[in-house]
Amino acid sequence: MTEFQIINDSDITGSDGKVSYINGVEIDFDLIPEGRHDERLVHLTEMMKTHRRLERKLSEQRARLIEYIITNKVLSVINVAEIIEVSRQRVYKIIESKQEEE
Repeated sequence: MTEFQIINDSDITGSDGKVSYINGVEIDFDLIPEGRHDERLVHLTEMMKTHRRLERKLSEQRARLIEYIITNKVLSVINVAEIIEVSRQRVYKIIESKQEEE
């Protein structure tokens, strides 16, 4: 999900004009106030770390669900592969990696 904002507040942006942001980061890097580039890098890095943690948690949850679906014969491996748009071999690898964790 992409969040687009236009902020026209010099106290926040450090700029007298309108500043466009996508996901909290300026689109036009020339408008980043002098000496603030490092905090923008820190912000982006933290956002990336947060999203990676979320992705790992979602991946683990999906693996548990796939394992449940296949173990309980709710859907076939072929159906699961089609739904998540991967090969059947990948579905088996997801299940295998989940079982190795336990």
